[in-house]
Amino acid sequence: MRSETVGKDNLDSVAWDENYFKFCDFENFSVEGESVCSDFVQCSFTNVDWYRGFFSDANFVNCRFKACVFRGSSFRGTKFVECTLTDCRFVKDNLDGDCDFSEAIAYGCTMMLVRASTQRCAELLFL
Repeated sequence: MRSETVGKDNLDSVAWDENYFKFCDFENFSVEGESVCSDFVQCSFTNVDWYRGFFSDANFVNCRFKACVFRGSSFRGTKFVECTLTDCRFVKDNLDGDCDFSEAIAYGCTMMLVRASTQRCAELLFL
């Protein structure tokens, strides 16, 4: 998918897993679940609320996240390269499950006003 805007109206049409997204804008939606083992290049995520997403081995390159909430989501093996995160939260889900950042890597990222519920998440995001 290239140069698309994804919001509430067309959210159901997105194939999240094993996909390639470039220059896409994801904005103003809430989603539950979904396996997202995809590549995102120069995409933006604004006001996205994601409950228990599985971003295992996803790649985010030069992406922008603003005012996003990830609840109990897994980022196992995910790579964040030169991303910017502003006013985002990585928090527990309603069953007290934390976000998982096992084997995740962040390189050259900028974080402002980012809150994390786990030490591993905080270590990854704030190094």
